[in-house]
Amino acid sequence: MSLAVIEEHLAACDSCREFAQRAEMPDLMPRIAMADEHIRPIRRFLSSPVRVALAGVALAQLSLAVPTLLFGSDEGAPVHVAHEVGAWDLALAVGFLFAAWRPLRAVGMLPFVAALSAGLVVTALVDIANGKTPAVLELTHVLDLVGTALLWMLTSPRPRRVLNIV
Repeated sequence: MSLAVIEEHLAACDSCREFAQRAEMPDLMPRIAMADEHIRPIRRFLSSPVRVALAGVALAQLSLAVPTLLFGSDEGAPVHVAHEVGAWDLALAVGFLFAAWRPLRAVGMLPFVAALSAGLVVTALVDIANGKTPAVLELTHVLDLVGTALLWMLTSPRPRRVLNIV
């Protein structure tokens, strides 16, 4: 049966025309496309082990920052100094989390985070060497170093394949 015959019948038959109108499928493409736009960034995030690891470092950093920030205790430091240390750790955690979600932002963060991490590690080593703090209390700076390395990995250009044509 041709399309022209079906259209001619629908023009003449009210009950078939009503059935055809009820049976028509709505155009779902806009809804599907919109849903895919929301899912695509999550898929890209989950498909990048570096981004997922950086988010993990951010959450670990956050778990260390909040108690110091709220309760102001940091191994003998005055409350005000402990609050400031907590604020720095919170800012670093938020920065790591933001860079994990939006990796293009990692480029601008890298110099600051690298300088902060290097400074923390150097002062921790000096304090440990001078007996001012036990080494175990300075292990939290490993998170800073790991986060910095992950930021660097997000910003470094990806190696391109070179074709060797002989």
